[in-house]
Amino acid sequence: ARDCIAWPEGRGLTSYQARALRDLLDCHRVAVRAPHGVGKTAIAAIALWWFALTRDGTDWKVPTTASAWRQLTHFLWPEVHKWGRHIRWDLVGRSAPRPFVEILTCELHLTTGKAFPLASDKPETMEGAHADSLLVVFDEAKIIPAATFDAMEGAFSGGGADTAQEAFALAISTPGEPNGRFYEI
Repeated sequence: ARDCIAWPEGRGLTSYQARALRDLLDCHRVAVRAPHGVGKTAIAAIALWWFALTRDGTDWKVPTTASAWRQLTHFLWPEVHKWGRHIRWDLVGRSAPRPFVEILTCELHLTTGKAFPLASDKPETMEGAHADSLLVVFDEAKIIPAATFDAMEGAFSGGGADTAQEAFALAISTPGEPNGRFYEI
C-alpha cells in the first residue's frame, strides 16, 4: 500500500490504516471501528487489491459482504475501482486489469481467482466460499447478522481440500449499539 500506490504529494496511509493493514497480514483477522469518513473503505479496497495481486497464480477468492447491497454497489466496489486506478502497475509487475474482462462493476477476475459481492441477508448462500487463500471483507459489519459471520466461519476451518488453507477476515464499521457480532469482535 505504501510503495505500490501512486500517492499524491504529501498523502499516504494514515497511521491507523497502516496498522490495520499490517494487523491483517500478521493476525489474519481484523476489525476496524471508526467514525464516518476516515478511510475504512479505503482499507478494505487496498486489502482486496493486495490479496488478489499477491496470490494470483494460486487458488484465491475474496467474497465481500455488507449490511445492505447498496453498501457494496455504491461504496465498497467503487472504492475498489478507485484504488485500482492508483496502483503503480509497473511495480506490481503486470498491466492494469482490463475493464469489462477482469474488472467488472462489482467483481475482479484475475488468472486464478476472483473477488465478488455476496448478500449477507441469506447466510446459507455464503457457505461455498472456499479456496486455498481466502479473504472475506465484511463492510458496515455492525448490522451484518451473526448468522452470516457463522456461515463464513466454515471457510476458515482449514484442514481439507475444500477449505481455505490461508484465511483472512476484515470487518469494518462505524460504531453501533453495544450488541451483535461486530460488537463482540
